[in-house]
Amino acid sequence: MSGSADDSLLTRRTLLSRLRNLDDQESWRTFFDLYWRLLYNVARKSGLDDAGGQEIVQETVIAVARQMPEFRYDPTRGTFRQWLLRITRRRIIDHLRRIYRQPPRAEVAPESLDEDEEHATAITDQSASAIDAAWDEEWEKSTFDAALAQVRAAINPRHFQVFDYCVLKEWPASKVAATLGLNAAQVYLAKHRVTQAMKRAVRRINDERSHGSMKV
Repeated sequence: MSGSADDSLLTRRTLLSRLRNLDDQESWRTFFDLYWRLLYNVARKSGLDDAGGQEIVQETVIAVARQMPEFRYDPTRGTFRQWLLRITRRRIIDHLRRIYRQPPRAEVAPESLDEDEEHATAITDQSASAIDAAWDEEWEKSTFDAALAQVRAAINPRHFQVFDYCVLKEWPASKVAATLGLNAAQVYLAKHRVTQAMKRAVRRINDERSHGSMKV
């Protein structure tokens, strides 16, 4: 990996601490760019529509901002990833409860209110597990995408092209070799190099994005 990529990773290690300054617009923009798609996708997979997903992003960012001035690292309280999940899960469940507790239409009998309440509770209880599953899936996807962008910027372009065809597009090695004018050994070697670079990048990004915890 290049020095510039490493510098970027080192800078991001201090991001959460810099967010304690609510006027640091650059750091908050970086935070938003890193996490908004994760928050939005988890909300959509949890059953909210586009508008609901956007509200979850907004409400979660606001909640983080409110607690950041008192931000402290405390490994005994869990990771930032877990803390951010708790905030997101709470807001999604609140939205789902509001959806299922909408006032019934005039033709709905009053005695159905109790059933609606029980239904809403059951739905949101089930949603908690679905939200956690969606979170894990989206976290891994966003980590992979971030690693892919870093590796693509740092690796030999021809090697990355081999990886793209072999792994992302799932072409057979023979087709990749014929397309790029390489032999099989060159294809396998390039694929191996980029795969190893991806594994290292994923580990680093996961460590940085999960690093630290909230003590407020």
